[in-house]
Amino acid sequence: MKRFLLFVPVFAVAFLFAPSAQGQNDNSLMRDEVASFKKKLVATLDALGQPPAGYSSEQESFNLPTDAYKIGGSDRYSIVEASADRKYGTEKKAQESSADLQKEYQKKILEAQAKGDYAELAKLSQEMTSKISQNQLDANQSHKEPINVAVHLNWNPGTTIDPDMVLFERSGAIALKTPDNSSSGKERVAIYVDPVALHETKQLSRVNMRYPEKGVARKTAVLNASIELNGPTAEVEAWAKKIDLNKVLAQLDKGE
Repeated sequence: MKRFLLFVPVFAVAFLFAPSAQGQNDNSLMRDEVASFKKKLVATLDALGQPPAGYSSEQESFNLPTDAYKIGGSDRYSIVEASADRKYGTEKKAQESSADLQKEYQKKILEAQAKGDYAELAKLSQEMTSKISQNQLDANQSHKEPINVAVHLNWNPGTTIDPDMVLFERSGAIALKTPDNSSSGKERVAIYVDPVALHETKQLSRVNMRYPEKGVARKTAVLNASIELNGPTAEVEAWAKKIDLNKVLAQLDKGE
Protein backbone atom coordinates (compact mmCIF):
# COMPACT_ATOMS: atom_id res chain seq x y z
CA MET A 1 0.00 0.00 0.00
CA LYS A 2 2.81 2.42 0.84
CA ARG A 3 4.50 1.68 -2.45
CA PHE A 4 1.32 2.44 -4.33
CA LEU A 5 0.81 5.77 -2.51
CA LEU A 6 4.39 6.78 -3.26
CA PHE A 7 4.12 5.95 -6.96
CA VAL A 8 1.00 8.02 -7.68
CA PRO A 9 2.43 11.48 -6.78
CA VAL A 10 5.61 10.79 -8.78
CA PHE A 11 3.57 9.86 -11.83
CA ALA A 12 1.36 12.92 -11.40
CA VAL A 13 4.37 15.28 -11.19
CA ALA A 14 5.94 13.73 -14.30
CA PHE A 15 2.70 14.14 -16.24
CA LEU A 16 2.24 17.70 -15.04
CA PHE A 17 5.62 18.87 -16.29
CA ALA A 18 5.73 16.80 -19.49
CA PRO A 19 6.27 19.01 -22.58
CA SER A 20 3.23 19.67 -24.76
CA ALA A 21 2.92 17.78 -28.04
CA GLN A 22 5.31 18.95 -30.75
CA GLY A 23 6.38 21.98 -28.69
CA GLN A 24 3.02 23.73 -29.16
CA ASN A 25 1.52 26.12 -26.63
CA ASP A 26 -1.75 27.99 -26.36
CA ASN A 27 -0.32 30.93 -28.34
CA SER A 28 1.21 28.98 -31.23
CA LEU A 29 -0.19 29.27 -34.71
CA MET A 30 -0.86 26.04 -36.58
CA ARG A 31 1.02 25.36 -39.83
CA ASP A 32 -2.03 26.04 -42.01
CA GLU A 33 -2.59 29.35 -40.19
CA VAL A 34 0.97 30.47 -40.97
CA ALA A 35 0.45 29.30 -44.56
CA SER A 36 -2.61 31.55 -44.89
CA PHE A 37 -0.44 34.62 -44.12
CA LYS A 38 2.20 33.57 -46.64
CA LYS A 39 -0.45 32.98 -49.30
CA LYS A 40 -1.77 36.51 -48.80
CA LEU A 41 1.74 37.99 -48.91
CA VAL A 42 2.51 36.23 -52.19
CA ALA A 43 -0.83 37.28 -53.71
CA THR A 44 -0.19 40.90 -52.71
CA LEU A 45 3.32 40.87 -54.20
CA ASP A 46 2.00 39.28 -57.39
CA ALA A 47 -0.72 41.93 -57.66
CA LEU A 48 2.00 44.24 -59.03
CA GLY A 49 2.24 42.07 -62.13
CA GLN A 50 5.34 41.87 -64.31
CA PRO A 51 8.27 44.14 -63.35
CA PRO A 52 9.49 46.94 -65.67
CA ALA A 53 11.36 45.94 -68.84
CA GLY A 54 14.80 44.49 -68.14
CA TYR A 55 14.03 43.61 -64.51
CA SER A 56 13.52 40.20 -62.93
CA SER A 57 13.10 38.88 -59.39
CA GLU A 58 16.51 38.20 -57.80
CA GLN A 59 15.83 37.77 -54.07
CA GLU A 60 12.83 37.02 -51.88
CA SER A 61 12.32 36.67 -48.13
CA PHE A 62 9.38 36.31 -45.72
CA ASN A 63 8.86 37.32 -42.09
CA LEU A 64 6.08 34.97 -41.00
CA PRO A 65 4.29 34.94 -37.63
CA THR A 66 4.37 31.94 -35.29
CA ASP A 67 2.17 33.12 -32.40
CA ALA A 68 -1.14 34.87 -31.71
CA TYR A 69 -1.99 36.18 -28.24
CA LYS A 70 -5.36 36.76 -26.64
CA ILE A 71 -6.10 40.16 -25.13
CA GLY A 72 -6.59 39.98 -21.36
CA GLY A 73 -9.31 37.51 -20.44
CA SER A 74 -11.24 38.03 -23.68
CA ASP A 75 -11.69 35.70 -26.63
CA ARG A 76 -10.17 38.21 -29.05
CA TYR A 77 -6.61 38.19 -30.40
CA SER A 78 -4.02 40.89 -30.83
CA ILE A 79 -3.63 41.59 -34.53
CA VAL A 80 -0.87 39.50 -36.14
CA GLU A 81 1.65 41.15 -38.48
CA ALA A 82 3.49 39.56 -41.42
CA SER A 83 5.80 40.90 -44.13
CA ALA A 84 7.76 39.95 -47.23
CA ASP A 85 10.46 41.47 -49.47
CA ARG A 86 11.45 41.04 -53.09
CA LYS A 87 14.43 42.54 -54.89
CA TYR A 88 14.21 43.11 -58.63
CA GLY A 89 17.34 43.82 -60.66
CA THR A 90 18.75 43.78 -64.19
CA GLU A 91 21.84 41.61 -63.49
CA LYS A 92 20.12 38.21 -63.51
CA LYS A 93 18.41 38.78 -66.84
CA ALA A 94 21.70 39.84 -68.46
CA GLN A 95 23.45 36.73 -67.09
CA GLU A 96 20.65 34.48 -68.35
CA SER A 97 20.89 36.07 -71.80
CA SER A 98 24.65 35.39 -71.97
CA ALA A 99 24.16 31.81 -70.75
CA ASP A 100 21.49 31.16 -73.41
CA LEU A 101 23.75 32.60 -76.11
CA GLN A 102 26.64 30.41 -74.98
CA LYS A 103 24.45 27.25 -75.01
CA GLU A 104 23.23 28.08 -78.51
CA TYR A 105 26.76 28.40 -79.88
CA GLN A 106 28.10 25.38 -78.00
CA LYS A 107 25.48 23.26 -79.76
CA LYS A 108 26.56 24.62 -83.16
CA ILE A 109 30.23 24.09 -82.30
CA LEU A 110 29.63 20.44 -81.37
CA GLU A 111 27.82 19.89 -84.68
CA ALA A 112 30.75 21.45 -86.60
CA GLN A 113 33.22 19.25 -84.68
CA ALA A 114 31.20 16.13 -85.53
CA LYS A 115 31.37 17.05 -89.23
CA GLY A 116 35.07 17.86 -89.06
CA ASP A 117 34.36 21.33 -90.44
CA TYR A 118 37.23 23.22 -88.82
CA ALA A 119 36.64 26.42 -90.79
CA GLU A 120 33.08 26.60 -89.47
CA LEU A 121 34.34 25.73 -86.00
CA ALA A 122 36.76 28.68 -85.97
CA LYS A 123 34.06 31.01 -87.31
CA LEU A 124 31.54 29.95 -84.65
CA SER A 125 34.05 30.30 -81.82
CA GLN A 126 34.90 33.81 -82.94
CA GLU A 127 31.22 34.75 -83.31
CA MET A 128 30.39 33.40 -79.85
CA THR A 129 33.19 35.37 -78.19
CA SER A 130 32.21 38.55 -80.02
CA LYS A 131 28.46 38.27 -79.26
CA ILE A 132 28.96 37.43 -75.58
CA SER A 133 31.29 40.44 -75.22
CA GLN A 134 28.74 42.69 -76.95
CA ASN A 135 25.98 41.24 -74.79
CA GLN A 136 27.96 42.10 -71.65
CA LEU A 137 28.66 45.61 -72.95
CA ASP A 138 24.95 46.17 -73.66
CA ALA A 139 24.08 44.88 -70.17
CA ASN A 140 26.52 47.32 -68.57
CA GLN A 141 25.11 50.23 -70.56
CA SER A 142 21.49 49.32 -69.77
CA HIS A 143 22.15 48.61 -66.08
CA LYS A 144 19.55 50.16 -63.78
CA GLU A 145 19.32 50.58 -60.04
CA PRO A 146 17.43 47.70 -58.36
CA ILE A 147 13.83 48.01 -57.22
CA ASN A 148 13.04 46.78 -53.72
CA VAL A 149 9.44 45.81 -52.95
CA ALA A 150 8.16 45.27 -49.40
CA VAL A 151 4.71 44.12 -48.31
CA HIS A 152 3.33 44.50 -44.78
CA LEU A 153 0.08 42.97 -43.55
CA ASN A 154 -1.73 44.37 -40.49
CA TRP A 155 0.51 47.40 -40.14
CA ASN A 156 -0.48 51.01 -39.51
CA PRO A 157 2.21 53.60 -40.38
CA GLY A 158 0.10 56.64 -39.42
CA THR A 159 1.41 58.64 -42.39
CA THR A 160 0.51 62.26 -43.15
CA ILE A 161 -0.99 62.75 -46.62
CA ASP A 162 0.80 65.50 -48.55
CA PRO A 163 -1.70 66.48 -51.29
CA ASP A 164 1.15 67.08 -53.76
CA MET A 165 2.58 63.62 -53.17
CA VAL A 166 -0.53 61.57 -54.00
CA LEU A 167 0.29 59.33 -56.97
CA PHE A 168 -3.21 57.87 -57.21
CA GLU A 169 -6.19 57.01 -55.03
CA ARG A 170 -9.46 55.14 -55.18
CA SER A 171 -11.94 53.86 -52.63
CA GLY A 172 -9.98 51.65 -50.23
CA ALA A 173 -6.49 52.64 -51.39
CA ILE A 174 -4.06 55.53 -51.73
CA ALA A 175 -0.50 55.72 -53.10
CA LEU A 176 1.98 58.29 -51.81
CA LYS A 177 5.39 59.10 -53.27
CA THR A 178 8.46 60.29 -51.40
CA PRO A 179 11.69 61.40 -53.15
CA ASP A 180 14.84 59.60 -51.99
CA ASN A 181 16.95 62.49 -50.71
CA SER A 182 20.02 60.28 -50.50
CA SER A 183 20.01 59.47 -54.21
CA SER A 184 18.83 61.59 -57.12
CA GLY A 185 16.48 59.93 -59.58
CA LYS A 186 15.14 57.49 -56.98
CA GLU A 187 11.84 57.45 -55.14
CA ARG A 188 9.73 55.53 -52.66
CA VAL A 189 6.10 54.81 -53.50
CA ALA A 190 3.90 53.44 -50.72
CA ILE A 191 0.49 51.99 -51.58
CA TYR A 192 -1.85 51.68 -48.59
CA VAL A 193 -4.90 49.44 -48.86
CA ASP A 194 -7.72 49.17 -46.31
CA PRO A 195 -11.34 48.75 -47.52
CA VAL A 196 -12.75 50.30 -44.33
CA ALA A 197 -10.31 52.94 -43.01
CA LEU A 198 -9.49 54.21 -46.52
CA HIS A 199 -12.98 53.97 -47.95
CA GLU A 200 -13.14 57.75 -48.58
CA THR A 201 -9.52 58.79 -49.13
CA LYS A 202 -10.29 62.29 -50.43
CA GLN A 203 -11.60 63.23 -46.98
CA LEU A 204 -8.44 62.15 -45.15
CA SER A 205 -5.32 64.07 -44.14
CA ARG A 206 -3.60 60.99 -42.63
CA VAL A 207 -3.30 57.31 -43.44
CA ASN A 208 -4.58 55.56 -40.31
CA MET A 209 -5.32 51.97 -41.16
CA ARG A 210 -7.19 49.61 -38.87
CA TYR A 211 -5.21 48.31 -35.91
CA PRO A 212 -7.91 47.59 -33.28
CA GLU A 213 -6.86 47.81 -29.63
CA LYS A 214 -9.65 45.39 -28.68
CA GLY A 215 -8.26 42.82 -31.06
CA VAL A 216 -9.80 40.61 -33.71
CA ALA A 217 -12.00 37.52 -33.53
CA ARG A 218 -9.72 35.33 -35.69
CA LYS A 219 -5.99 34.72 -35.40
CA THR A 220 -5.56 34.93 -39.17
CA ALA A 221 -7.58 38.11 -39.73
CA VAL A 222 -5.88 40.53 -42.16
CA LEU A 223 -7.31 44.05 -42.15
CA ASN A 224 -4.89 46.02 -44.32
CA ALA A 225 -1.86 45.86 -46.57
CA SER A 226 0.90 48.25 -47.54
CA ILE A 227 3.14 47.82 -50.56
CA GLU A 228 6.35 49.85 -50.79
CA LEU A 229 8.46 50.22 -53.93
CA ASN A 230 11.93 51.79 -53.76
CA GLY A 231 13.93 52.47 -56.90
CA PRO A 232 14.28 54.64 -60.01
CA THR A 233 11.48 57.21 -60.05
CA ALA A 234 10.08 56.55 -63.53
CA GLU A 235 10.06 52.77 -63.06
CA VAL A 236 8.48 52.63 -59.59
CA GLU A 237 5.77 55.18 -60.41
CA ALA A 238 4.74 53.43 -63.63
CA TRP A 239 4.82 50.00 -61.97
CA ALA A 240 2.84 51.13 -58.91
CA LYS A 241 0.06 52.43 -61.14
CA LYS A 242 -0.35 48.96 -62.69
CA ILE A 243 -1.13 47.21 -59.39
CA ASP A 244 -4.27 45.07 -59.34
CA LEU A 245 -5.95 46.65 -56.30
CA ASN A 246 -8.92 44.28 -56.52
CA LYS A 247 -6.52 41.37 -56.01
CA VAL A 248 -5.07 43.05 -52.91
CA LEU A 249 -8.53 43.91 -51.53
CA ALA A 250 -9.53 40.28 -51.98
CA GLN A 251 -6.91 39.32 -49.34
CA LEU A 252 -8.40 41.63 -46.70
CA ASP A 253 -11.23 41.28 -44.18
CA LYS A 254 -13.85 43.97 -43.80
CA GLY A 255 -15.86 42.82 -40.82
CA GLU A 256 -13.32 42.27 -38.05
